[in-house]
Amino acid sequence: MEAVPRKTTIREVARAAGVGIGTISRVLNSSSQVSWKTRARVLDAIRRLGFRPNAQARRILKKRAEMVCFLLSNRDFLHPFHARILQGVESYASGMKQHVLFAALHYSPRTPPEKIDLPPVLQEHGLIDGVILAGTIYPNLLRRIEGIQMPFVALSNNVMGMDDVQQFDQVGFDDLNGTLQATRYLISKGHRRIVFAGDVSYPWLQRRFEGYGRGMREQKLKPVLITARNVPSFGDFGQESVGRILSGRSRPTAVVAGNDEIAYGLWRALCRRGVKVPDEISLVGFDDREEAVLMDPPLSTVCVHKEEIGETCMKMLLERLHHPQMAFSQRVLPTEFLIRGSVRQL
Repeated sequence: MEAVPRKTTIREVARAAGVGIGTISRVLNSSSQVSWKTRARVLDAIRRLGFRPNAQARRILKKRAEMVCFLLSNRDFLHPFHARILQGVESYASGMKQHVLFAALHYSPRTPPEKIDLPPVLQEHGLIDGVILAGTIYPNLLRRIEGIQMPFVALSNNVMGMDDVQQFDQVGFDDLNGTLQATRYLISKGHRRIVFAGDVSYPWLQRRFEGYGRGMREQKLKPVLITARNVPSFGDFGQESVGRILSGRSRPTAVVAGNDEIAYGLWRALCRRGVKVPDEISLVGFDDREEAVLMDPPLSTVCVHKEEIGETCMKMLLERLHHPQMAFSQRVLPTEFLIRGSVRQL
């Protein structure tokens, strides 16, 4: 049997170059703290001995695992909106030679932080450098992650029950101005009886309702909220809302849906009742999910640039890992209203 050639170790390189292992690490990581003479001596030893550091050795030298966790909490595997964010995380990470591990977590907002059963990969010290939190995020999860001293970045739109002073790194998108743009567009098309459909107990839908309300008040119009509680899904919410939307003495000419799932539920229920979109009621959504362009007509909606959110989360987490003492950062990315076929001119 042919013998497997023995690999040169980093200690052998250090002895040959007459330096310590730490100096080898700094040379491999292109540190400016090594003189050019020492660097040349180390590189010569590496060439002569044929040293090739493997992935595990590089991680030991850097004192980093080069792996982060994308933790999706209290959402289905894999929620389409968050799947696109994960795609952005992975895209940026691969360019930076980082690895991304996906994990899911379901927990109650009433569970004490120390009782939240995190995925094993987060409980094992040294396997993960940091976490990107997505899904529905409650304060007890934030406290739990802080408790294990794990650097993290959170999708700020989906944080529940926190005040405005949030001491952690966060990336989000502009809920309020998204629906403000959509509402202004409806008004520019002649609509005055416009209602908002959404469960405002969710903070992101509350912000969207505020944007809608601001657009209405700009034109001295009265905001109207169509809401419901304890509905199984946003799609069901949209379907159940149609009765209330159509039952008033003065039927609205347009609906601002809190998200595309609600808009889809509205559209289906309106179709079943023989109410045509946009001939009889115009409809706009929020998120620009894939289903939006499959509706008939295609849905006008607020586009959230999900991949960019993921890339920004990953970039911010790497900044935190390289500069642990830096001040907490908050980024709010703009949204964009996309005009399709679900709004008509009055």
